[in-house]
Amino acid sequence: MANSEGNLNWLALYKEAVLEKDRRKARTRVTQAQAAIRLRARGLWYGGATDTSERRQMDAAVHFLGILRLIGEEKW
Repeated sequence: MANSEGNLNWLALYKEAVLEKDRRKARTRVTQAQAAIRLRARGLWYGGATDTSERRQMDAAVHFLGILRLIGEEKW
Protein backbone atom coordinates (compact mmCIF):
# COMPACT_ATOMS: atom_id res chain seq x y z
CA MET A 1 0.00 0.00 0.00
CA ALA A 2 1.31 3.44 -0.92
CA ASN A 3 2.34 5.81 1.82
CA SER A 4 0.18 8.85 1.13
CA GLU A 5 2.52 11.20 3.03
CA GLY A 6 5.51 10.08 0.94
CA ASN A 7 3.43 10.37 -2.21
CA LEU A 8 2.34 13.90 -1.38
CA ASN A 9 5.90 14.94 -0.55
CA TRP A 10 7.47 13.96 -3.87
CA LEU A 11 4.46 15.11 -5.84
CA ALA A 12 4.37 18.52 -4.14
CA LEU A 13 8.10 19.01 -4.68
CA TYR A 14 7.76 17.92 -8.31
CA LYS A 15 4.98 20.44 -8.91
CA GLU A 16 7.02 23.19 -7.28
CA ALA A 17 9.99 22.37 -9.51
CA VAL A 18 7.92 22.34 -12.68
CA LEU A 19 6.15 25.59 -11.86
CA GLU A 20 9.18 27.50 -10.52
CA LYS A 21 9.69 30.66 -12.56
CA ASP A 22 12.73 31.99 -10.73
CA ARG A 23 15.73 30.50 -12.52
CA ARG A 24 17.86 30.93 -9.40
CA LYS A 25 15.50 28.66 -7.45
CA ALA A 26 14.73 26.21 -10.26
CA ARG A 27 17.91 24.13 -9.95
CA THR A 28 17.38 23.65 -6.21
CA ARG A 29 13.73 22.71 -6.68
CA VAL A 30 14.60 20.15 -9.38
CA THR A 31 17.27 18.63 -7.12
CA GLN A 32 14.87 18.47 -4.17
CA ALA A 33 12.17 16.81 -6.27
CA GLN A 34 14.60 14.25 -7.68
CA ALA A 35 15.81 13.38 -4.18
CA ALA A 36 12.23 13.00 -2.89
CA ILE A 37 11.37 10.73 -5.81
CA ARG A 38 14.43 8.55 -5.17
CA LEU A 39 13.47 8.28 -1.49
CA ARG A 40 9.88 7.36 -2.30
CA ALA A 41 10.97 4.84 -4.95
CA ARG A 42 13.25 3.20 -2.39
CA GLY A 43 10.33 2.99 0.03
CA LEU A 44 8.13 1.36 -2.60
CA TRP A 45 10.89 -1.07 -3.52
CA TYR A 46 11.48 -2.21 0.05
CA GLY A 47 7.73 -2.32 0.62
CA GLY A 48 7.35 -4.76 -2.26
CA ALA A 49 5.34 -2.38 -4.46
CA THR A 50 7.68 -2.12 -7.43
CA ASP A 51 5.10 -1.86 -10.23
CA THR A 52 2.39 0.58 -9.28
CA SER A 53 0.73 3.52 -10.96
CA GLU A 54 2.62 5.77 -8.53
CA ARG A 55 5.90 4.23 -9.67
CA ARG A 56 5.02 4.89 -13.29
CA GLN A 57 4.15 8.49 -12.38
CA MET A 58 7.51 8.86 -10.66
CA ASP A 59 9.32 7.45 -13.70
CA ALA A 60 7.63 10.06 -15.89
CA ALA A 61 8.41 12.81 -13.37
CA VAL A 62 12.08 11.83 -13.22
CA HIS A 63 12.26 11.89 -17.01
CA PHE A 64 10.67 15.34 -17.19
CA LEU A 65 12.87 16.72 -14.40
CA GLY A 66 15.89 15.49 -16.36
CA ILE A 67 14.69 17.44 -19.38
CA LEU A 68 14.17 20.53 -17.22
CA ARG A 69 17.69 20.16 -15.86
CA LEU A 70 19.16 19.90 -19.36
CA ILE A 71 17.24 22.94 -20.58
CA GLY A 72 17.99 24.86 -17.40
CA GLU A 73 21.72 24.27 -17.46
CA GLU A 74 21.92 26.56 -20.46
CA LYS A 75 20.31 29.29 -18.34
CA TRP A 76 21.49 28.50 -14.79
